Amino acid sequence: MDRQEQFASIESDGDFDVVILGGGVNGACLYDRLCRDGYRTLLVDRGDFASGTSQTSGMMVWGGLLYLRNFDFSSVFQLSRDRDRMVREMPSRMSPQQMRYLPAARGGRSRALVHAGLWFYWLMAMGNRRTPGSQQDFEELDLIRPKTVNGSLTYEEAVLDSSDARFVFRWIAPHAGPGQVALNYARLSGAYSRSDSRWHLDLEDSFSGKHHQVRAAMLVNCAGVWTDEVNAAFGIVSPFRHAFSKGVYLAVPRPEQHRSSLFFELKEYEDVISFVPWGPVSLWGPTETAIDDLSEGMTATGQDVDYLLAHYRQRFREPIATGDIVSIRCGVRPLVVDRDFDRKCYPLDLSRRQEVVGDSERPWISCYGGKLTGCSRMAARVARLIARTVTPSSEWAAPDDHWESGIETASFPGLSTKVPSAAWCARRELCCTLTDYLRRRTNIGPWVPRLGLGKNDEYAPTLREIALQIARGDQLVADRLFEEHRQQVVRQLDPLLAVA
Repeated sequence: MDRQEQFASIESDGDFDVVILGGGVNGACLYDRLCRDGYRTLLVDRGDFASGTSQTSGMMVWGGLLYLRNFDFSSVFQLSRDRDRMVREMPSRMSPQQMRYLPAARGGRSRALVHAGLWFYWLMAMGNRRTPGSQQDFEELDLIRPKTVNGSLTYEEAVLDSSDARFVFRWIAPHAGPGQVALNYARLSGAYSRSDSRWHLDLEDSFSGKHHQVRAAMLVNCAGVWTDEVNAAFGIVSPFRHAFSKGVYLAVPRPEQHRSSLFFELKEYEDVISFVPWGPVSLWGPTETAIDDLSEGMTATGQDVDYLLAHYRQRFREPIATGDIVSIRCGVRPLVVDRDFDRKCYPLDLSRRQEVVGDSERPWISCYGGKLTGCSRMAARVARLIARTVTPSSEWAAPDDHWESGIETASFPGLSTKVPSAAWCARRELCCTLTDYLRRRTNIGPWVPRLGLGKNDEYAPTLREIALQIARGDQLVADRLFEEHRQQVVRQLDPLLAVA
């Protein structure tokens, strides 16, 4: 899968059945579904794939336990089914894991009530996961301050085997047949023509500035938090819109005893805060902050970091400081509300439902809400709606589901496990920038301090070598890629980590 070859295929034949706008988890999963159904499909993202909300999760595939607090039984039932289906059908991408709910030693929820709720949660999943249990002593207890928790209540969810961003790319990579095109760093504009019942679109390569002409029978807006913005650009009016919640995780060095995901009670808002093991780090968070302006949620603030550090100090024996933080994950959750919704509330009080709505005048579908766990259900809903008006026009092309079998790997200083090589990712995985490689094709960025640079820039020479591989040997381009990445760290991350 070479990016220039993808553009060349459009140049020779730019006619598609469906164009998907947005390469996050919903867009990528839909792309996989439509390609397998025989549709000529184009997936376009104006940034890199999974560069929005889909790269900032807590690595968990879960059934929505917390939504029981709002009696949102429909979401819990659907998400539990989605989780169990994914565990069953994708054992190479995720695995079951025991979770620990830690009742507060003083105050908080009734332990007996929570235990009953876990059993109800298990029953809603038709008993497909390990039965809930109770343990007073457990390995991670040595990490927690005395008299903070009252034992643990255990239950089972699932966790991703690699990362959320790579989970997204695995929906895209198997498809390289005729009429199966996925492009990052590209922009689409255009309009619908009633004369031939086709969308006539201009596709611009954000790097070269070159334009390509594209036609399509159907457009699907899977732009995630940018769904409303994309609808407005194309003149689409929807009965729904997104409300936004900002979530921040801190990645800290993983203690040796940390093996299970831990969920501590937060007395404010009756929420929880989690400590999730992920490779050499543990994820602490997330925050849950309602925001009105999408730009407010794209970067973490000192206030976010201080909030998480304060809650960490309240619960763990060994406190952490800003200098201990390995990386920071910040994303915005898109929550579905009616178009005229104007009520102020805590984000967790809003339903986590998903909505799929077609435009009454043009062949356009908008996707709202959704979670990593429910991406296959979202894709199935959209596919059914497409099938009402659009017939697959290409011969079925067998996907290369074993595309990772010949993957080239490389070592990176400070990591005990190998990662996909930069040369491979540039050649086979549409990797265009150093941040693409460090944050989304591999876990170097989240697992190595300062997005791979190291605490004192000790890995800068290694990153320069990686940049040269991504640039296919062009030293000028490689220098630019490295400097862009370094400046991103200096501007956005270093002030939060108190790096001079």
